[in-house]
Amino acid sequence: MQGRYIHLFPQEYLDLQQELRHHPDIVELLQKHEGDLHLGLAEIAAHFNIILDGQYFESDLTRLAEILTKKLYEKRTLIITDTGPHTLQ
Repeated sequence: MQGRYIHLFPQEYLDLQQELRHHPDIVELLQKHEGDLHLGLAEIAAHFNIILDGQYFESDLTRLAEILTKKLYEKRTLIITDTGPHTLQ
């Protein structure tokens, strides 16, 4: 295997990729940044009006991926609450 290497992504990035399957509108935006993970994260953050400014450590970007995954999940999840007794008419 000379000349080959395996790059493992943190689970947070894999979770984000999995969640993006439910958001074709955002996937379409990301296609212009194909292959650039950092620009992809910035594009998703901008979608949620999250402003990124500065330099980030890899641990910061991993945490950002986790936050964005939760925001995407919340966007597609319907919250059902019980408002009391219901009658059918």
